[in-house]
Amino acid sequence: MKEILEEIYPLRIKAIEILRCSSAIDIDSFRECAERLREASSLLGRAPIAKLWNIFAEAISCISFLEDWRRAILAGETDSDRLLRAARARFQLITEVAGNTVFEQTVLSILQPVNNELQLSEVITIRRALAKVPMPVPIYADPILEPPEWAKHNIQSKQKFPEGIAVAFLEFSINGRPAERVHWLPSHQTNDLEILIRISRWPEHASVVRLSPVSIEPTSTFELPVFEFEKPIGDPPYLLRRLGRMVLHAPQSFHARPYEFMYTAESYPSQSEQPVAVAGQRTLRLDGSDIRQNPITGYPAVDSKILKIREQMRQEPALASNDIADALTLLASLGNLMGQAVQDSRYPEPILEEEFQRDIRQFLRQSPTIGVELEEQAHAAGGRTDLSFRGIRIELKSERSNHLLPEDCKQYAEQAATYGVGTNRRLAFLCVLDCSHKKTPPFPIEDGLFIIKVQTATAQIYVITCLVQGGIPKPSSLSRQHLTYSP
Repeated sequence: MKEILEEIYPLRIKAIEILRCSSAIDIDSFRECAERLREASSLLGRAPIAKLWNIFAEAISCISFLEDWRRAILAGETDSDRLLRAARARFQLITEVAGNTVFEQTVLSILQPVNNELQLSEVITIRRALAKVPMPVPIYADPILEPPEWAKHNIQSKQKFPEGIAVAFLEFSINGRPAERVHWLPSHQTNDLEILIRISRWPEHASVVRLSPVSIEPTSTFELPVFEFEKPIGDPPYLLRRLGRMVLHAPQSFHARPYEFMYTAESYPSQSEQPVAVAGQRTLRLDGSDIRQNPITGYPAVDSKILKIREQMRQEPALASNDIADALTLLASLGNLMGQAVQDSRYPEPILEEEFQRDIRQFLRQSPTIGVELEEQAHAAGGRTDLSFRGIRIELKSERSNHLLPEDCKQYAEQAATYGVGTNRRLAFLCVLDCSHKKTPPFPIEDGLFIIKVQTATAQIYVITCLVQGGIPKPSSLSRQHLTYSP
């Protein structure tokens, strides 16, 4: 690892200043900034963030052509369309290599008007929108390591290779869709795995570049393809695609981490130039949880939402793995309760918070995974929480008068967050019953399950919120509301 923050951070600030500039635009400064960002992405080496910085550089290069096109139009220059065509070519290059991260997809959406009938005023809008897109700033680089002298093949040490290292930028698509950060994949099914690589330079004396999967997973649990690319005709860089098949042989436990596979590259024959560095989306994370074979709550849409919340929590480094596991145990029971509340109209009439607490306590203790570990009236942060499970506080609310929507639950989140902090947790539960009488159909059950992030002075607290729907009208009464009678 190599510290790189002092070299990288000023470039990011400079890029934002240029993008937000309100005075006359210096096209040369745009192009210089794009070139320095490309150099910075190469300094990052094998770090996954290198790809994001390279895409950021290409985006600024695209905008430099747009600004030049705008200037040429206003100056009445001939053949100004060539600059717009150059901007579109840059955008096409970004489209081919962009992955499915939030940053990459946001950049694509901002630059999308480039392919349409672009107006001059839109150029400034695009430029300033790109300045607002947050992106990670690396602290450390992961340089490509040179093998020690004793590990180099004798014949290779005698050969003189040109400077620079062949780098393959990988993109994965599964069944025709870009692979997500964690991609859900059913087990015992054959799936398409398509790979796109961009090779900056073909390795010297190599006839084939082979990409092979590496994993610590048991080999009996998966089959992933090995991709081979023969040397193409023409000059680099090369954009190459291959399609293979993959299978997950075993589903995962609800609490298990995703399968993880990394692709490495080698050139053949073995005497050819080595190593071939791999950057970009080189890692596949596959979730083999099967909610059809192993349902969580009995309500498929709620199960899918719980899996999304699970991945959201796992991406938060401040959340302890034990707290996440306990939260998932609670979510399984509370998700089932939310389904029953709508399907069976479990709460047809308004009830007091004490009655709601009594019902929730009884319901949760029926679960063998919770049982005796559910506490009532636990103390935290100078107050009394309603329920507690293994130190995770559960705050309950009952609304008898006003119809609540999911965003209305934010008014209760800070109280739940305070109880969480009081027990040295970054996690708390908020369970709100809306038992007011309604004249409209209920919203989808899964929409009432979400995380509210409460910002304290130094950190975020994650409040898992369950909005339970009560007071649901009978379907026949909804029909009668629209009937009109004439005398």
